[in-house]
Amino acid sequence: MASQGSTGVGELMKLRTLAFVQMPACYRNIIVGFVLALVPVLAHAVYDPILRSGFESTPTFYVAGNGNNANPGTLAQPWKTINRAVRDGNGAPAGSIVYVKAGTYHEQVIIERDDIQLIGYTSVPGDQPPILANAPINPDNGNPVFPAFDPNQMPLLDGGNRASGIGINLRNRRGINVRNFNVRNYAYGLIAGSEDPAFIESHLLDNVNVSTIGDITAEYSGIGIGLGSMSTQFSNGSRVQNALIINAAAEGLKLNGDGNEASNIRVYSTEGDTEESSTDYYVLVTGRYNRVGDSYIWRKPESAHSGHGYTIKDNADQLAGGPLIEPTGNIFENNVAVFMGEGFVVRHRGVHHNTFINGTAYGNYDGFSESCGSGNGIVLRDGAHSNDFINVHMVNTCEAIVIGDSSEDEASPTPLLAASGNRIIAAEIQRSYIGLMFTDYYAAGRDAGDNTIIDSNFNLVRFMFIAMRPVQQMRYQDTVFGGTEGTGFSQGWFRGGSYAEQVLRSQFTNCTFPNVDLPPGW
Repeated sequence: MASQGSTGVGELMKLRTLAFVQMPACYRNIIVGFVLALVPVLAHAVYDPILRSGFESTPTFYVAGNGNNANPGTLAQPWKTINRAVRDGNGAPAGSIVYVKAGTYHEQVIIERDDIQLIGYTSVPGDQPPILANAPINPDNGNPVFPAFDPNQMPLLDGGNRASGIGINLRNRRGINVRNFNVRNYAYGLIAGSEDPAFIESHLLDNVNVSTIGDITAEYSGIGIGLGSMSTQFSNGSRVQNALIINAAAEGLKLNGDGNEASNIRVYSTEGDTEESSTDYYVLVTGRYNRVGDSYIWRKPESAHSGHGYTIKDNADQLAGGPLIEPTGNIFENNVAVFMGEGFVVRHRGVHHNTFINGTAYGNYDGFSESCGSGNGIVLRDGAHSNDFINVHMVNTCEAIVIGDSSEDEASPTPLLAASGNRIIAAEIQRSYIGLMFTDYYAAGRDAGDNTIIDSNFNLVRFMFIAMRPVQQMRYQDTVFGGTEGTGFSQGWFRGGSYAEQVLRSQFTNCTFPNVDLPPGW
């Protein structure tokens, strides 16, 4: 109870509320706007351990190449190795910040505690080393010139042998932030995940770059950044941003889990003289509600492996005793694929209701040669269904759109299925050797499915339809199919292949065919 002659807290609040209500509207709006603007700032300050030091004390430790593991881990007396901070039982406790000074570190980092902030810096803790993913690596999609993994700019983890070891291991951990690290010469650059499919990690990886990953004499070796592993490890709720991945011999970025986000990822493969040294999957998603955006992948055109670009697939062929995963709700937005055998691809029957929007696939077809060069666009495979591709551009491609199958969906309980119910909307094809390829690879005699192309534009296409399998269920609406004016584009070039006569006029609604010699009766 308030003392006599004083105003209680409740009365004071009433008076303040009354004063606010009676205040002119213009001033009330200013105050409300200020409070609303302040809310995200306060939330960020509370939940980001790096910025919350003004509100509570955060344990902070330091590592430097000239340190000593017998030191207390202070700025003046730092530890020498990263594992001393994050692995040893008497290192940095959960919730700590560990600053690592630029230099070369020959170790396999295993983080043994949750909520660790592992932050590299150049000379002063908290400074920002260069973000390598933003470097002008290959303007106009030319041969890449990579920025150096300079140990004077940020910490470099060097395993010394690309056939073995893990650079950074986050398995079974939560809330790890890793920023400003270069990693090279390991079998795995960075891995995370848990055997529990529901395990929420909430990691942040920012400016973590990897190079020279995997045994190039092994059949399948080398994961650049792996959040989870198909059927056996699951990674949920994490974010990867500003990552440069160079020559990971098997997979560049893998997201096996739900609710992850990747942005500004750059994946390059320049070592493709053999299949073992060629990157197989550049960005691979097996999970739900993930987002990959504003990223770029590049394959050496003459590589031995054709290259799977931005790929969504289920785990039907790799169950390994784990649950069957149905990837759905994933979004790929504003991404670029260069010289990929499969630029944007969905495969397996469990893959459905995903969206690719505003992407571009580049090839190197010159418009007149008999060889189509390297680089395909959209690929629908192996029973994937009900996915949308919106405003995807394909430029100088060998095959703009491919519909095919393989044997890898055979682990599913019913016979192989064709891709179906997929929609390609507002696509732009600018110069392509083949417009639509219906391949009979593992699909001879089976229909290509009831997929639809809507409101799209094919321009300067040499062979419009190559039907090597039945195509009677395909539909085309409000689309321009443009040939190559003045170069002898003929009826045989409009529709070819074993099932060419199944490309029928009745499948086309409100479509036009400039510079194309249509079959008789069309």
